[in-house]
Amino acid sequence: MTDTRISPAPPEAPGPAPPTADRLRHPRVRAALLERYREARRRLGDPVQAWAEIQGDPELRRRYRRTRGSGGLVRVREDEAVELVAAAYVHTLGAYGPDRIACLSPPGAPGARFHALLGAPVLESPESTPGDDWADAAYLLLWGGDVPVTRAPDALRLARARYRGQKVVAVSPAPADGTRLADEVLHPHPGTDGALALAMGHVILREFLVDRETPFFTEHARRATDLPFLVTLEERGDGTYAPVTFLRAADLGRRGENAACRAVVLDEDTGRAAVPEPGRIRPVLSLYGREVSAGVEVLLPDFGADGRPRAVRRGVPATRLGGAGGTLVTTVFDLLLARYGVDRPGLPGHWPASYADADAPGTPAWQEAHTSVPAALCIRIAREFARTAERSKGRCAILVGADIGRHLHGDTLHRAVLALLRLTGCPEPDDQDIPGAPDDIARRMDPAVYWYLHTGRRRSERSTADVLASPLGRGRLAGLTGADCLALAARTGWTAVYPAFDRNPLDLGDTFGDPVARVVADLRAGDLGVACEDPDAPENWPRVLTLGGGDALDEHGLRCLVGTASPAQAPEGVRPRDVTWREPAPEGRLDLLVSLDGTDSAAARLADVVLPTATADGEPGPARTEFETFAALAERIGALAARHLGVRKDLVATPLRHGSSGDTAPPGAVLDWRHGDCTPVPGRSLPHLTVVERNYPALGTDFAALGTPAPDDTRPRTGRRYFFLDHDWAHELGESLPVYRPPSDVRALLGPSGQPHVTVRRLTPHEQWSVHCAYPDALFLPALASGGRYLWLSPEDAGAIGVAEGDRVEAVSGDGVIVARAVVSDRMPAGTMYTRREPEVTRVEPPGILKPTRLLGHHGGLFTGGPGDEVTVVRRHGGEVD
Repeated sequence: MTDTRISPAPPEAPGPAPPTADRLRHPRVRAALLERYREARRRLGDPVQAWAEIQGDPELRRRYRRTRGSGGLVRVREDEAVELVAAAYVHTLGAYGPDRIACLSPPGAPGARFHALLGAPVLESPESTPGDDWADAAYLLLWGGDVPVTRAPDALRLARARYRGQKVVAVSPAPADGTRLADEVLHPHPGTDGALALAMGHVILREFLVDRETPFFTEHARRATDLPFLVTLEERGDGTYAPVTFLRAADLGRRGENAACRAVVLDEDTGRAAVPEPGRIRPVLSLYGREVSAGVEVLLPDFGADGRPRAVRRGVPATRLGGAGGTLVTTVFDLLLARYGVDRPGLPGHWPASYADADAPGTPAWQEAHTSVPAALCIRIAREFARTAERSKGRCAILVGADIGRHLHGDTLHRAVLALLRLTGCPEPDDQDIPGAPDDIARRMDPAVYWYLHTGRRRSERSTADVLASPLGRGRLAGLTGADCLALAARTGWTAVYPAFDRNPLDLGDTFGDPVARVVADLRAGDLGVACEDPDAPENWPRVLTLGGGDALDEHGLRCLVGTASPAQAPEGVRPRDVTWREPAPEGRLDLLVSLDGTDSAAARLADVVLPTATADGEPGPARTEFETFAALAERIGALAARHLGVRKDLVATPLRHGSSGDTAPPGAVLDWRHGDCTPVPGRSLPHLTVVERNYPALGTDFAALGTPAPDDTRPRTGRRYFFLDHDWAHELGESLPVYRPPSDVRALLGPSGQPHVTVRRLTPHEQWSVHCAYPDALFLPALASGGRYLWLSPEDAGAIGVAEGDRVEAVSGDGVIVARAVVSDRMPAGTMYTRREPEVTRVEPPGILKPTRLLGHHGGLFTGGPGDEVTVVRRHGGEVD
């Protein structure tokens, strides 16, 4: 296939329109693999046996894996390509199990449905999938992302919504195509959006919930959020207190089903604590002004502009239940006001003097110091958003882009943005269920966790997880690496990690007697292992990965996962405590990489099989749609499974579902059965274990039939829209409540450097023809325009490191190292750099860290946020360049 590794044109160079002739129309297979498969197929007469023979030959397997990404794809007939892929699926199911197969696909797409029927994990980002309600909103915030580029079909809907009177405000650190469709644009510094969201929440809380009660907002808070729930306070010994966990029915001596899991509120009518029941109990939203309450000081973490943690003192009204010796509690709403810096007369602590107090965390003036967004603009947009929500009864929306997930602390940003919707009674984007499979038994996995586990990222961590700890933490993460945290989260059921166990789940499900009891007994005896505790063992490798059209592989770990040669390898990092470390690191774990991309993209060049599918843009291309492609695969797998698999029982491990009707999970205390803290019990200290019958011969019929989703309640344990996370790790990181954490200081993660350097924030805007698709024939002008990679710096930053126009520089970030030529421009603000993305870049594997809060799963709702960050260290390049 054509090599397109050429620097794309700068954004200001439009270039020619992309030709349609470069779309892939026919399947292609890697020649080194195809030749051997054909020979084995002719000799053995069975596709599955042919594939098994290839995988049993280490030298042949290594040979075709090393050619990934370097050409060698040849055109084949559609039926032959489908048969080869089907043979790989059937062999993997029988030899290793369905959780060794994975698919990167949007939720609800045919690929997600197909793999759910197989029992294979679907890699889905944990952020909510945008629904359709935003187009009907009266007020819309475009927060991150670039609609015309990344969601082109929605650009027309957005334009039509504006003609109907919708006001659109874009929040974007850099000019983008999407900002042209907005009425106003806010330009915060990269990675500082969380401060803006927190300050907007400060204004909304002050003006619409404290100074003036808005009935629509307060009623929504009582009915649909966790704001009325009681939280216990623990004395720290210096007269201050810290929030700990929800007060639960069991703490009051109540008995009954799941009493240890059910949070309680204070009843307005009786003044007693009770489990909320719709229509029977009116929860108290705040304890302020009640005769039985008094103000106490709580310590809350603040991370400052420099990211250095400190603590602030704020007061909350509190009361003791059961007399003078009872438990001291307050409400989530009272804690939230303290977190946002909204004072009320008579409460102790340090509070902002006004909106103009730039030294008090949470105020509009404070956010201006972080983001550069004028305080007056922040106040006005917050007021407009809340007033519109009040008058329209919640017809405001926030369309969140993927950009917020590219920061290490993207999860805190995501929570602060969602808080604006939750405070004003506006609907949130709904998660979409995988069609054809009940939600509680469908295997889903966060793609960032998948890349972290199965690539070399975890082997290059330079620090343990406690580097992110709050000053109020208790050392719960001391000595734990990201891999240790992941293993703990997997074996306790907090998050979904696949493969789950070091044995085929089909063999575990087919066990005589009670398969679940047998698995628990084997885990306790040590006869069965958790796969992510030894991810480099061959029995725990992922074997087949399918990429949906347009999706790209993570740029890190190509050597470990795909098996391609990498120009450089990251140095060895901190070794984990509970995860086996094997040397050397395995290369090329995947037996088969399949791409459904219809263009000559980086993902297609790395794949072993390319099954191009038609797109929705109306361009001429492949004859088959994505649904037709998976339907053909389902039919062929069903035919092969009739001989090789039959009907099997699959033991599925799924994470704990807090807040659902079947919730039996304990509170968010870290209790590890592996270290003797508790007994392994499915659904409590282990993942849910369910035996599911898989009728593989009927896969084609089942895929063609319309499935009926069985949605499950995936909200937090209160069953409501959450603000408070009562998990030990959330407290340890200081993130039990919404908080602003600045972009991480990568110097702390990378170690000291003896060279002069400058720390900047990096912008990498989208470019329509260089990221989301690749059209080789359209790159003539880009080749003339650039001729290499460039990095734009301000004169101040360039002068600080002695760099002039055209000098070679290195940009070191959590994503790796980039070497480029410097462009010194007065148009760049100090402290910010700009570089273009490229369609394919192989870089040194990053020294980033997996943030533990990403692994809490449904203990606090769904999280987002990547393991990288946009803070970058730039220095002169002192080495030779090949």
